[in-house]
Amino acid sequence: MDKLRNKYIPLLSIVAVSIIVAGCGVDYALPEEYLSDGELLSESMDDAASKLVGTPSLTMGGPYALMNLDEADEEYSILYNRFEDALSDAMGEAEVGVAVGDEEDGSDSVKYRLLECRVLNEKSSRGKVKRVGRTIAHIRIFHSDEMVWAGEVVGTFENEVPKGVVSKLADERITQIGPQAPEKGKNPFIEPLLVTGITGALIYLFAVSAQ
Repeated sequence: MDKLRNKYIPLLSIVAVSIIVAGCGVDYALPEEYLSDGELLSESMDDAASKLVGTPSLTMGGPYALMNLDEADEEYSILYNRFEDALSDAMGEAEVGVAVGDEEDGSDSVKYRLLECRVLNEKSSRGKVKRVGRTIAHIRIFHSDEMVWAGEVVGTFENEVPKGVVSKLADERITQIGPQAPEKGKNPFIEPLLVTGITGALIYLFAVSAQ
């Protein structure tokens, strides 16, 4: 019995090591609910586009030519192409016509610029991270040559994942649009409120000192 054990133990060890080594080379797929940067941004664009089609000025005209106000910036072409697709899909679902081709003269148009399109990672509970895709787009609606509406639409989409997989969800193909990542411990959604508050305080102090 001891002879058999001594004979097969080395063989079993070799098999076990082979299985472990082979397992290390396996690239396990992440669950579908762990959205990548690109998927999060796409969801936030869809949300922004759906809010735009609720604008009454849009439903009063058409078909619309879709025009990128940052057409020369190739760095963000992937995001702009995806946003235009989101606009086209949302307008189609709302039965708002989209013009085919690039001709603009005399036609209605929707002109857009992405002010922000980025993923924000916020610490959550139990070792998880809340990932927020956020799109802010400036929109101008024209009926012929007259601008009938201008404003911003904001789209967001949230997803919570374990902290350890965040780096695996990055999408290197996409150059995100927006401010630099906030410092650790700061809430990026509070930043605009702080800037607005500081600006208001400075204006007030200036007015008081001028009296």
